[in-house]
Amino acid sequence: MVITSIKNETVRNLKKLELRKYREETRSFFMEGPHGVKEGLLCGAKLLRLVVNSDASGDPESEALVKKAAAEGILVTELTAQVFNYVCDTETPQGIGGVFELPRSFEIGKGECVLLLENLQNPGNMGTILRTADAAGFSGVICSKGCVDVFNPKTVRSTSGSLFRVPIAQSRDSAPEISKALMQKGFKVIAAHPRGGVSYIDEGFEGKVCIVIGNEANGISDEMQRCCSGLVTIPMPGGAESLNASVAAALMIYEAARKKGKL
Repeated sequence: MVITSIKNETVRNLKKLELRKYREETRSFFMEGPHGVKEGLLCGAKLLRLVVNSDASGDPESEALVKKAAAEGILVTELTAQVFNYVCDTETPQGIGGVFELPRSFEIGKGECVLLLENLQNPGNMGTILRTADAAGFSGVICSKGCVDVFNPKTVRSTSGSLFRVPIAQSRDSAPEISKALMQKGFKVIAAHPRGGVSYIDEGFEGKVCIVIGNEANGISDEMQRCCSGLVTIPMPGGAESLNASVAAALMIYEAARKKGKL
């Protein structure tokens, strides 16, 4: 049966997945597009429901996903184009989406190379940073209290499937509290700061390392500065006062990966 009304209970529940509170209550989130759904399945994420625009001419990838879901007993929900567009967050949805179970949280203190984000607010930056951490083979990403929710629709799309591969922890603790816990577990906590004394190129990134990236507008907090093992800076010989948070993160992530022989 094709659902034709936005007042349908299933549709209302799908729409409510835009809200963090409802995502946390249901332990689920919505991923738009065939690529994201396929990535989730390849990574072993639990697909709870496949949502399809019944009016769209299916591309081979989407049709294969529908067949796979049906064969595995996963609920397939068909919506008219109008209703499907209402459920999706994008202006031009790709005709298919999936409701996935939220993954288990990354255990803070595990791994060799982790990223700690303090009060990061921009969904696009969050998504780009997660993709970079995934690409560089980082052990996990820790989001402090005050960060944008990793599973909101804009961030989910911008990760391009990486949120299924890189372990993520969304903590209720502040970044300084997380930093102290990591140092107790043997991590060296290194924060990017415009006036850090050491160039990130000269930092050795030895042992268990946590790289800290701060808020887009304010950088790392004063308290976070006091809770780090050290501060590093990214040289900027030009006229810019600062770098975008995701760019700074990418430079630090790849330098750490290079020093650890991952590249």
